[in-house]
Order: sequence, then structure tokens, then C-alpha cells
Amino acid sequence: MADDLVSKRNAKAPVWQYFGFKPNAKREPENVNEAICKLCLTKVAASGGNTTNLYTHLQAHHKNEAAKLGNAVKNRPQKPDEQVQPSISDAFKRCTKYKRDSVRWNKCTDAVTKYLCKEMVSFNTVEKQSFKDLVTTLDSQYELPGRTYFSKTAVPRAYNRIRGHNLNLAVSNTIEKTEKARTDRALSVCRTINGMFSHSWKRRRELQKAQVHLGLPEHSLVTDCATRWGSKQKMIDRMLEQRTAINRVLAEDRKVNVSITWQDEDVLQSLNKALKPVSEFTDILSGENYVTASSLLPVLRLIKEDTLAPSDDDSQLTANLKAGIVSILDEKYKALPEASQQLMRKTTFLDPRYKGDYDSNVEEIKKMIEEEAVILGRKAQSVHSMREEGEQNEEADIVDAKRKKTLASLLKRKSDTVTVNLTIPEMVVSEISTYAQESPIHAEQDPLAWWKENQSRFPLLAKVAKKYLCVCATSCASERVFSAMGNIVSPTRSHLKPEMVNMLGFLAKNM
Repeated sequence: MADDLVSKRNAKAPVWQYFGFKPNAKREPENVNEAICKLCLTKVAASGGNTTNLYTHLQAHHKNEAAKLGNAVKNRPQKPDEQVQPSISDAFKRCTKYKRDSVRWNKCTDAVTKYLCKEMVSFNTVEKQSFKDLVTTLDSQYELPGRTYFSKTAVPRAYNRIRGHNLNLAVSNTIEKTEKARTDRALSVCRTINGMFSHSWKRRRELQKAQVHLGLPEHSLVTDCATRWGSKQKMIDRMLEQRTAINRVLAEDRKVNVSITWQDEDVLQSLNKALKPVSEFTDILSGENYVTASSLLPVLRLIKEDTLAPSDDDSQLTANLKAGIVSILDEKYKALPEASQQLMRKTTFLDPRYKGDYDSNVEEIKKMIEEEAVILGRKAQSVHSMREEGEQNEEADIVDAKRKKTLASLLKRKSDTVTVNLTIPEMVVSEISTYAQESPIHAEQDPLAWWKENQSRFPLLAKVAKKYLCVCATSCASERVFSAMGNIVSPTRSHLKPEMVNMLGFLAKNM
């Protein structure tokens, strides 16, 4: 009877629902190599749990059940860890490498590019066999490009896609977009001429003679740097200054067919007219020995309303450059996080040269500064109370020891009785109100010196000013620190401990 059969333990194949084993006295399979069909009680060989004979028996003698079983297997949900035998077409696909224009290949390449950039490793990493083995293990269909591709194509493409938001990039982007063919040619001529003079001492000597003969300043030519747009403006300015001497030297050299034409000169003049004022602002904001962050909003307004305002005598190229720079600056600074915008507004208000003149909602900033001043004031009060309590205890011990009152102690007690005690929030509101009502100081005065002189009048507000006015407007200060560290950790001092490097860098910038 089919009901007397026992099922196979831990059976996973669906076909076992139609087969069982003859039981022994303990209700265990008597012979696991011989299965019995529950439908017709026919014995079927199943050596080692093999199910091939079971499927063959069903298909030959019980076609309806075999069809039901086939549909059930086909529609059965696949388990996450279950391996399915691939079809022939899928197997061939897995052996084929991704095409370079495919989405998957570009996604893998972008991931490798991100690793090279974020971890600051050399491009030679992609040529190492262990790295290639790692990539092949992760995805055997991906073919890793060589280091030349990453250095010449992948990284520049990522750089152009992820460009930051500051004045330098606003200018660079505008130059690239504004009449690209003309500007590219003029800048290319400048770079070519620079290379010709930098690699020839004879041309440099002839240039110096021409400068003396023409009464021009004896200045060397300036080469631009790709990461600093200010150097581009300086190169253009120097080319315009020395163009007469340069053309004279090059005209006498029969091997050279390069010169600054009037078309190039027109483009360089237009570029210089738009870039020179902005370059001056950039140099000022890059300082670290004076307050700069508070000048960002005033400088932005001055650039938009005056420095780069349209003029009747502007050429079309100059007008396009000005409009492009203003547009990109507006776009980038409006996209800044709220915290960065609040920082700029707070520093401007706390600078006695500007106060609230450059903020459309100065009351909001006053409220934020008021909250911070209250917090800093309460912290300072708790520390002061502890110190004062300690001093009073020491003074009481001295009085008890001498058993004689001093004039100073009597006057101190008298003054304490007539002092008007204000809460910290009331003091902060009073200080902000008084500070805002006073006239701004002259633009040439030092705001830090002003706060030092008036700290006694605004003790709580001065703490907030000290916190914000030390912020630098640009990253130049941090770049100078890295340059200083590079000078400290030299090949001959490569075994310095991190703590010592930190101390030397601090002393180099602060002694």
C-alpha cells in the first residue's frame, strides 16, 4: 500500500513526492537504493539518491503527473543561493568582454577612476598584476584599460564633470565657453611664444636688448598654470606689455613663423580688460594675515554692480566674458549650502567696516548671532564664577589669618552693592543694538584691531567676532600649509614622526 511507504529524509527534489521506501520495524527506509512508486507501487532504482530514473518512470507511466511536476519546477521561485545552469547563449555572453561604449564598461571604469582619485594612488596601479587579478575576479567580462587611458581620458573627463564652485572656475569656465575658437588661438600663441623664449637663451638675450631699445620694462615672460586662472591673466598682461619687443625678436628669426597678430592682440586686450579687475579681487581675498571672509558678499556685489557691469566701450568678447562670469558666480553662490551662506552673512555683519549694509534680512542674522553670543557668554560665566569663588576663598583665608580688613576689600564690597546685574541675554541684546547703531569704520581700518580696542564695550559680541572673523575666504591658506609641510618632509627628513611634523608645521606658520 502507498500509505505504508516512508518518505526520503531531507528530500529537496519535487519528484520524491511520488516515491517512497519500504519501511523496516523502526519505520525507516529498508533499502534507500530502491524507491517504490506511490501511484503504481513499481520498484525503481535510485542508487545514491539519483532521481533520473524517477523522472523517467513518471514520464513513461504517469504522463499527467509528470506534466504537473514539470510546470511546478518551471514556476518554482529560485532561492538566492541556488545555482541555475546557464543556457548556451548565456554562457557565451559571459565569455564575451564588455564593449567600450556599453553602460556596464563605463560604470566599471568610473569606479576605478574614483578609486585612483580618492585614494591618491598612482596611475601605474592599473598595470599591476595583482590589481588586474582583483578586477577580473570581481567581473571577468570587464577589460581594464591601461594607465594612459586613465591619465589622458578618464580623469580629465571626471574633472570636467565635477567642477567646483568658486571665482577661479567661474572665470575659467567663461573663457572656455566665450568665442572658444578665437580665445583658444590667442592663448595658444601666447603659450607657444613662452615656450620658444624659455627654451632659448639667445632669444631671451635678444628680447632684453629689444626692451632696452624700445624703452620697455625689462620683464621676463609669464607662463600660465592650468590650475590657476590668475596666471593666465598675468601671462596675457605681460604679452601685451612686451608684444612690440617680442614681434621684433621673432621677425629677425627666419626659422620662426609665429607672431602676435592684430587679431590676437584684439582678443588679448578684450580678455585682459575683463579679467584684470577680477584678478585683483582674487589676490586680495587669498590673503591670510587679514580678515577676508567678511568681504565676500561686498566683493560679489561690487563685481556684479560695478567691476563687471556692461560698458559702452566694451568689445563683444569683453561683454560676453563679463556677463558669463557674473552669471556663473550667481549660479554657484546661490547653490551653496545654507550653512555657508549664513557664515558669509555673519562675518559681514560682525565686520565693523560693513555691518548690515550688505544683508537684505539683517534681523535674522542678528537673532542667530544673539543665540551664539548667549551660549558663549554662559560658558564664560561658569568658568569665571569658578575662578571668582576660588579667589574669594583665598581672600577670606588671608583676612582670617590677619584678622584685619583692608581698604580694597571694603571698596570692593561697596562697588558690588551698587552694580546693576543684567542677565546674559539682556547684555547681548544691548551690545548688538549699540553695535548696529554705530557708523561703520573706514574701509582701510583693521576690523580685528577695532574689536581689540572695543572688547570692553562689547565683551560678549567680541567672542562671536573672534570665532568668525578668523575664517579665510579661500583655500589658499590651507594650500600654503601643505606647501610648507612639503618643505618640511623632504627626502632627507622622511623618517620624521607625525607628531614632530605637526609641531614643525605649526611653528613654521605661527612663530
